Amino acid sequence: MTNTPSSKVALFADVAQRYCSWAEGSKLEVHADMVFARKILAELHLTVLDLPDNCPGSDTEDRISHEMWKAVSTRFSDLPIDGYWDVFDPLIKDEPVFNTLRDDLSDIYRDLKEGLLLYGDGKIEEAIWEWRFNFTIHWGAHLTGAQRVINAYFSNLL
Repeated sequence: MTNTPSSKVALFADVAQRYCSWAEGSKLEVHADMVFARKILAELHLTVLDLPDNCPGSDTEDRISHEMWKAVSTRFSDLPIDGYWDVFDPLIKDEPVFNTLRDDLSDIYRDLKEGLLLYGDGKIEEAIWEWRFNFTIHWGAHLTGAQRVINAYFSNLL
């Protein structure tokens, strides 16, 4: 792969950037935040699946400080739902755990932003690897958990 991003990589980077801009931005009206979250998470889920999976990877230095993560977490503190019950691995019989939507959204932010910083530095293969690897081991579970609880929120409005 060359240093020029393919259209699928550029599309994912655009969606990731819109997510991070929303996370770093001012709070919207609560319902508008929930609608935006629902749509952007679906876009992330669709576009990450089209990233190439043959990019070599290596661990990169974390650039997102705890303070940056905490600021994003605080931004999500006024959402109409916070805690929900989930399981870590739905393929294994286990007791449910209590997760929070704000933690889901903040962790997604951290993993996307790390890749965006690499992408912005022209380290395209490293960014792709960061996004795909962390989707598989970390933020993918946060994304699907957040999608499920947001869907429950909307279905309970009916």
